[in-house]
Amino acid sequence: MKKLILVKLIVTGLFILLLGAAASAQVIPTPKFTAFYDDASTYNGDPLAIGTIIKAYDPDGVLCGMDTVHTTGEYGYMSVYGDDDTTPGIDEGAVDGDTITFEINGRPATVIAGDPTFTDMTQKQVELSASPTIRGISLVDYPTTKAASFSDTVRFLVGVRNDGDGLDYYGVSASNSLAGFTTLSQTEMFYAESGDTVYVYFEIETPVWPGADTVNHIQYTVYSMMDPSMMVQSNVDLIFTITDVDDPVDGLPYNFALQQNYPNPFNPSTMIAFSLPARSEVDLQVINMLGRVVDEIDLGTLSAGDHQVDYHAGNLASGVYFYRIVTDRFSKARKMILLK
Repeated sequence: MKKLILVKLIVTGLFILLLGAAASAQVIPTPKFTAFYDDASTYNGDPLAIGTIIKAYDPDGVLCGMDTVHTTGEYGYMSVYGDDDTTPGIDEGAVDGDTITFEINGRPATVIAGDPTFTDMTQKQVELSASPTIRGISLVDYPTTKAASFSDTVRFLVGVRNDGDGLDYYGVSASNSLAGFTTLSQTEMFYAESGDTVYVYFEIETPVWPGADTVNHIQYTVYSMMDPSMMVQSNVDLIFTITDVDDPVDGLPYNFALQQNYPNPFNPSTMIAFSLPARSEVDLQVINMLGRVVDEIDLGTLSAGDHQVDYHAGNLASGVYFYRIVTDRFSKARKMILLK
């Protein structure tokens, strides 16, 4: 049983090395290790938050272990590696009897309980605590007003600077002024060292049919995951229109075009022309005044350039409809009138 536990700890330790990219690349795994863990450690008086980073150092300052918190209040099993006797030119970590020091999010941690000495092939419960003396956050890059049509997902980027004294990471929330618009929060962790700027985001899903052109006033809040009382707030607008709107994806070219159908009004066929900036899968959707998709045609994968579709509406009743071209990266809609 003990052998199985040790094998599991070694595998866990190797997995941990993949986290944190550049920082974890400094940790060198060896056959020697102590597995540290705890379920009562705190940061700023609160249980460790998910995403918290724990680092371990030997007396020479060698980074020999690292863990990322995946369950609130718990860390470990964190493999802290020892120096390998077979590589005399490399100092990978501790030797038996060394006292290990810890950091929580870049701040020195105090050992509250447990034995922090390195002992090869053992498990040790060590309770840690850290309390930063300074923390702050500044809003340095505001999101800009964007436009969207129905059933779109629009991403807003917010640049914030870490004015604290060590590593921090941030959450973001947003509220809509109009019913039917849905906020989607970020799913990644965005870390920033002291003085660094990082970009967080939130996304807004537009409704299938809000009724008319309108403006959604969005209030957003970016807050420290280490201390949610530290936050910045501001506002941004999302302009909703039911016709002729580019899908607002940052950094993409805006030469996607949808022409007015011809003839219009029509019975029962009309020509729909559009232009693509790049090869893409394309769908044609026809939507009624209630916002329901009443017809949808898969046009397949089309090359960049100009295209046209002869749309036949023989199965639809007379009325006002919206036709929409949807690609991998863009969407546009226009109004058309069917008179029979």
